[in-house]
Amino acid sequence: MSSSKPHYFVIGLFVLAAAALGIGGIIAVSSDMLRSPEYFIETYVDESVQGIDVGTPFKFRGVKVGAVSDITMVSEIYETEKMYVLIRVALEERVVKEEDAAFAERLQKLIEQGLRLKLVPQGITGLSFLEADLYPESAAPPLEIDWKPKYAYIPSTPAMMTVLTRSLSRLSVQLDSLDLKTINDNVVDVTSNLNVAVSHLKYLMNNAATASDEVIENIRVASGDLPGITSNLTETVNALEAIIDDSDRDIEQILVNLKYVTEDTRELIRMLKRNPGMLLAEPPERNLSGGGQKR
Repeated sequence: MSSSKPHYFVIGLFVLAAAALGIGGIIAVSSDMLRSPEYFIETYVDESVQGIDVGTPFKFRGVKVGAVSDITMVSEIYETEKMYVLIRVALEERVVKEEDAAFAERLQKLIEQGLRLKLVPQGITGLSFLEADLYPESAAPPLEIDWKPKYAYIPSTPAMMTVLTRSLSRLSVQLDSLDLKTINDNVVDVTSNLNVAVSHLKYLMNNAATASDEVIENIRVASGDLPGITSNLTETVNALEAIIDDSDRDIEQILVNLKYVTEDTRELIRMLKRNPGMLLAEPPERNLSGGGQKR
């Protein structure tokens, strides 16, 4: 009869052993979560933190080095009127390898080199994670704070979507402030002026083409008249040469006559020297040109 009764003691031992194994497994799997972090950092953001929560991974250049431990408004922790969101991160023990002072000094050097925290979306899920990286060229200036941070403070930089949204908002405001009607009128005026300028240019080009045709025709006509002009010039030159030849002959004849006149004058002077009285008497019967011989 006793063998048919249930063994409650054995069953109880089995249940306790299963519970112990389950608790041990949970402890083994989540030992990192139960371990108290050695170091905290915090940052402040001036934007929505939708998509992250406590436990969200914190990564440095894609490598997980911690997790978000607290998210709240800055005014709930510090005495300030700033509407920033405070994010605290618990770093893993393996990240902090030196004393607090040395780690803080190394962190400050990285901040001077452009270390910033920002929210990074995880695809289209709507979730995000917090990432740290160096942005030496485009690092945003730190937010203005009027309190002393409790933990090491790393400045944040706006998320890509925040930057894009703010840029689009500013662009929208600028577009709204534009006087589109005036701009349209100016564009119409410019287009009209360009049309007028093009018309004038076409007119000038057409006139230039017409003038060019007229010049070419005049050159062609002149080329046709050139042989006649050349022939006339040749005849004129020949006539001038003939006139010059005739003039040369006349001059030669004049010179010959002058020679005879000179000789007769010399003979007359000799005769007067020999016979001065001949001026008062009849002249001798001589031919002066014939050298003094009778006719």
